[in-house]
Amino acid sequence: MTRSRPLSLQTFVYRVLTLRLALMAVVIGLLTGAAVYYSEQQNLRAQVVEETRAEIQLLIARTIQIAQEQGREQRAAFHQALEERLSVAAKPANGEFVYVQFFVPGTGESEERTANSYPLIEAVKRLAHSRPRRPPPGGEAAEVVMVGERLHVLVVMPLTDPAGPNPAYAEAVFAPSEAARQALQKTLRHSVVMALLIVVATSGLLYPVILQLVRKLTLFSRNLLEANLGTLSLLASAIAKRDSDTDAHNFRVTLYAVRLAEVLGLENSALQTLIKGAFLHDVGKIGIRDQILLKAGGLDAREFAQMQAHVRHGLEIIDGSMWLADAAQVVGAHHEKFDGSGYPNGLTGEAIPLVARIFAVADVFDALTSKRPYKQPLSYEAALDLIRQGRGSHFDPKVVDAFLVISARVYRAYAGRDSQGLRDELKTIITRAFSQGEILLD
Repeated sequence: MTRSRPLSLQTFVYRVLTLRLALMAVVIGLLTGAAVYYSEQQNLRAQVVEETRAEIQLLIARTIQIAQEQGREQRAAFHQALEERLSVAAKPANGEFVYVQFFVPGTGESEERTANSYPLIEAVKRLAHSRPRRPPPGGEAAEVVMVGERLHVLVVMPLTDPAGPNPAYAEAVFAPSEAARQALQKTLRHSVVMALLIVVATSGLLYPVILQLVRKLTLFSRNLLEANLGTLSLLASAIAKRDSDTDAHNFRVTLYAVRLAEVLGLENSALQTLIKGAFLHDVGKIGIRDQILLKAGGLDAREFAQMQAHVRHGLEIIDGSMWLADAAQVVGAHHEKFDGSGYPNGLTGEAIPLVARIFAVADVFDALTSKRPYKQPLSYEAALDLIRQGRGSHFDPKVVDAFLVISARVYRAYAGRDSQGLRDELKTIITRAFSQGEILLD
């Protein structure tokens, strides 16, 4: 089965952390830019509306002035004021009034002036004519409208006291000049770019801080993992010292089980479970009396019942550790048999955890080919024949079939080897298995 290589800290930082930080900066930048764009667009539109309202107020003020000074009626005074405004380029850079309408609500009396040279004048007139001629709520109104994909400002304001008889109103459409529109767009772009630069700069300042935190977290994680694995190894050694005075059995059976699991294609998480369970499968033997545990001959029925209690003892020992909790799959079920004749629960078939079914084959094979206080080791051929006989009764048939493929190779590799050689190979396997998908220090 192909396994991905664990990432070094340097690779993680520069390939993963940098990419994620950059992605975060882009996402935040886009969201911030969009928010700033909307806010600035609203502010700029409000600015244009206010400038247009100011122009209209000046026009109204001039209308009132003409009416008072020259004694002209309101409409004539408004026309004169409008002519003055149109004939004098007061602020040519800002834009122009392209449509102005004088009306008295409820009378049908109205009059309009248009800038016929304006390219979009027909569309502006259609817009103005489509709106009802009535006083706006609050006495005046101003809004931004789009005509031909260009921004315009439509303003309706009273020429006389709205509370008086037959108040007159002026409705005007102001078209900002190209220079004014470009200035607005420039301001808008500047605001968005500044927001993006602030986000990028902030991300750059955060990068070394996050990097330092990652280094500390990595070191903490590695120390914790090494402490857990060290505890696992110490427990396994304690079991071995009580049972056979050597670590070799735990090393061999774990190696057999791992190689068998690889053939069966176990996921890495299941492989970790199998390794922990293999190391601790007999941890409950700590609670078995030496007279039974080290007895040279066979056990009678009473003694065998007491020996079986090591499974319960083992489960109780690992029950207090969250990190070892999954090892219970092996500790509690490695003596179950495929046909249901095992102990402690008489589980059958796939009700037995797969890691326990794998370990059962590895454990029995090593027990058969190893020397014990009460027996001499069997030959490879004799041990393999007994494994075959247990296919479908003691062992899972598919696990046996997989083991038959690798049995000769693993027997030559591990049977009879000294503890140190086995320990070194197992350390490499454990490092790979427990570092899969994690960060390794350089």
